[in-house]
Amino acid sequence: MLALAINLLFATAAVAAILTLADCAIKAANAYAMLMREKALMDAGFMMQVDPRELRLRAAARRAGAVILPRRSPMLRPLPALARGAA
Repeated sequence: MLALAINLLFATAAVAAILTLADCAIKAANAYAMLMREKALMDAGFMMQVDPRELRLRAAARRAGAVILPRRSPMLRPLPALARGAA
C-alpha cells in the first residue's frame, strides 16, 4: 500500500511537471511569434511605439539597512555685524 502511494505521488509530480513544461513551451512560442512579427515590422521600416499606459518608472534601488535621513533646511547666512559706533 505504501509503495502504491509513493508511485501515485511520483506520477502526480511527473504530470504536474509535464503540464508546467507544456505551458511554458506554449507561452514561449507565442512570445517568439510576437517578436518575429515586430522584427518584420521594423525591417519594413516601421517603428514600434509603446502605449503610455504600459510605461512604468522603476523605483530607486535601496540597499538593505540604508537609512534615509530627512533633508535639512539650508542654513541662513548670518547678517554682517555693524561696525561699532556706526549707528
